[in-house]
Amino acid sequence: MNSEYSAVSAKLKAMYSKFLTKDDYEQLLTKKNVGEICGYLKSLPAYSSVLESVNERDVHRGQVEILISMEIVDEYLRLYDFLDSSKREILKFWFMRREIEFLTQELRYIFTHESRNADQVSQDKFDAFFETHTKINKELMKNASCLADCIEACKNTPYAEPLQRAENLGSDFFSVSMILEMFYYTSIWHTVNRRLDRTQAELFKKALGSKIDILNILWMYRGKKYFNFEEEIIFTYLIPIRYRLSENFIKELVHAEKIEGFISLISETKYAPLFAGVDNGIFPEENYRTIIRKIDKTMFFNHPQSLIAVYTYLDLKELELDNIKTVVEGIRYGKSADVIRPHIQID
Repeated sequence: MNSEYSAVSAKLKAMYSKFLTKDDYEQLLTKKNVGEICGYLKSLPAYSSVLESVNERDVHRGQVEILISMEIVDEYLRLYDFLDSSKREILKFWFMRREIEFLTQELRYIFTHESRNADQVSQDKFDAFFETHTKINKELMKNASCLADCIEACKNTPYAEPLQRAENLGSDFFSVSMILEMFYYTSIWHTVNRRLDRTQAELFKKALGSKIDILNILWMYRGKKYFNFEEEIIFTYLIPIRYRLSENFIKELVHAEKIEGFISLISETKYAPLFAGVDNGIFPEENYRTIIRKIDKTMFFNHPQSLIAVYTYLDLKELELDNIKTVVEGIRYGKSADVIRPHIQID
């Protein structure tokens, strides 16, 4: 790439230097409760500011998880403000993920009739940014009682069409979530092709292609193993992008009669590590995180002066937050360090 990315590359390097180390994770694993975890995180440069007002003696898990998630919001805002308008185009997809998370959360309340989260942890900075940039009518969405209300709340957004499609299909919550997921990855894939030059587009395809392949594999696996879905249903919710998995190979996977045959077919591909250790209690979703982390780190360090470095940095930060949440959850339920450690990503 060229020198126009030198400044953002230096900024990303400085931000990455604050990532948790192996020793930090080992320290977290020695903690006895959420308050001790919070106290340790407060001592680290990456999380000191978002946790500074918290009293670790009476903090609970939900507060910690929401507040540490604010760190990536702060970093996104710093990167967003740092880049010029032409470079912000690709960052809109990080924001799109936040919009989809918001929609999915509200849809869950509608379909499951759960009470809306009563946790009132200040997210003023992100809320202000969200309000400024989203076209979703938040008030309508928060008061929605059916999918038709959600469509009305999103009528001036790209989400109206996939939500309308979901309503036409009589979709349940799971199906609506899958439709929104498909919409996200299809949108970013086509935008990369249209908006970026060939070199940068190829970098994004390398970063996104394997993720899409694996998400499709996981969807097929879950559909077969846990839900016994009809083959037609499995095909319906596959992300319609093919990277390393050909259409014919995907058909073989969907038509595999037993889950053992499905895994055997995957073992012949570069995605074989996805099912490593499943017989010993490791979930494929955890292996997915390991694979994606490796891809993201390779892209981040090999292409520091590019937009892909910004995208993969945010991905890596999300994975770090997932690691912390896994530790918090494990300790909250009294799991030992040896039980928790295999489920987090430590270099």
